[in-house]
Amino acid sequence: MKKVFYLYDRSCPVSCQAKTELERVFSADGRFSFQADADEFSDGCDAAIIFTKNLSQEKAKKIEDYVSAGGKILFISGSVQIDIARKLCKITSIEDTPVQQFTVFVENSAHYLTRRFPTEFQITDNLIDIDCSGVETVFSTFAGRKKVPIVFYKECGKGKVSCILAGSTIQTWKNFNFKKIVVRCIAWMLGEKEKEKIVKCGLVGYGPMFGMGKHHGNSINSTPGLKTIAVCDTNPERVKAAQQELPDLLGYFTSIDQMLKMKEIDLVVGIVPHDVHYDVVMKSLESGKHVVIEKPFCINVKQANKMIETAKQKNLMLSVFHNRRWDGDYVVLKNLVESGLIGDVFHIECFIGNYKQPGYWWRSDKKISGGVMHDWGAHFIDWILNLVPSKISSIYGDFQKRVWYSVTNEDHGHAIIKFENGVLADFIISNIAAINKPKWKIYGTKGAIEVNWDTPDRINYVSFVSGTRQDGFVRAEQSTGWVEYYRNIADHLLMGEELICTAEQSRRVIGIVEAAEKASKENRVISPFENCE
Repeated sequence: MKKVFYLYDRSCPVSCQAKTELERVFSADGRFSFQADADEFSDGCDAAIIFTKNLSQEKAKKIEDYVSAGGKILFISGSVQIDIARKLCKITSIEDTPVQQFTVFVENSAHYLTRRFPTEFQITDNLIDIDCSGVETVFSTFAGRKKVPIVFYKECGKGKVSCILAGSTIQTWKNFNFKKIVVRCIAWMLGEKEKEKIVKCGLVGYGPMFGMGKHHGNSINSTPGLKTIAVCDTNPERVKAAQQELPDLLGYFTSIDQMLKMKEIDLVVGIVPHDVHYDVVMKSLESGKHVVIEKPFCINVKQANKMIETAKQKNLMLSVFHNRRWDGDYVVLKNLVESGLIGDVFHIECFIGNYKQPGYWWRSDKKISGGVMHDWGAHFIDWILNLVPSKISSIYGDFQKRVWYSVTNEDHGHAIIKFENGVLADFIISNIAAINKPKWKIYGTKGAIEVNWDTPDRINYVSFVSGTRQDGFVRAEQSTGWVEYYRNIADHLLMGEELICTAEQSRRVIGIVEAAEKASKENRVISPFENCE
């Protein structure tokens, strides 16, 4: 495991926050060990990240010698202004402008750093305009009408230096694309390469509802490094539909056992009713295939534990298709929370419902679906867990059957989740709610956020963070879940990068649903199940 060292500035809050983010991201990545220090530079590392302007002549000399001997250095944000960075990169001038929002563009689409990257994304940061010579620019932006580098690198004798001219704000360090660039800079300088192969995928389930099979197939095919080569559905008519919508595949099957005999298949994507998830995952893992399974992960924690255990034993990827983590309103809402706009969150309410017979289909059948909270509830609970960085301390639930006896799902489900950090989350899903509640209400020590179902593209907020009341709203971003999810699958399998939607995370979702049902039946607050805290 290669060693990465981080030299940070104890007097700079953002540099310290970056330490926390880097520790998490390198730990989750799994390819590197991580060490940080604010006092001494460690030349015993394979690569180093520098984010400080406080550098003694002794440290500067040590860094210069380290690079000369073949070391790899990544300078972040204002650290490019220190003398040793200027010297190594031959920087002749630097203009540091105030914090603003600007767009970062891919400059070199063939580079390791930009593989499957969005062609552009926005950050809020200092815009640093530099003049330098002999560098290779990978990402750029505009300063005035002039294109300027944001990410560049330079060969320095036996060593290599990269610079990211951003990272001076907490918002930037919460940006997924920015953190991916940091990790990729280190990986690339250390010689990491993408596997030269195509991950070949087989779809299990091609039902007509929502066109999910077609969507998965097309999303896979539009992701560089992935390709759909087979489809399986127990209904011959749906196999015929797949032949028309996804023509020229290598195989069309009505039996998963037959499809799994295809040695070419690397990854199985399960798009089947909830009660079949476990069988599809287990058969695929036992056949040596990586697996993506639609949400919810499964019906209960016992199934989740067995699937996770099997995937680990066979060293295979197991991921759950939580594509709604990239829903436009949720992305903005999460960014507002993490920016500190409403202070520390202490209470979350979310709701989805109506007063309507839920329809005569498998999603209304408790034996097949798992219950009223397994479908949309899986999205909401996953959202909540990604908003609250804390373990769960207790769960209460209220599940009721009062009106729609023509189906077997509960009419109303209610989960109350208490976290160890003091946050309480209250989620309701109901088919007997005659008056809507807001989709989201989030209360913090400095304000609140609300999203209403009748205006879902508008995220409203009240903030007292400046000392006076500020009312406003932010428009939702474009949802990019299908694209970003499969980009990450390819990045994980071909480049060894962190898997975003893990089975362990999804087990917590199922654990909450199962615990809330148990709490409702026993009319008591209960502790979370093991591994679901």
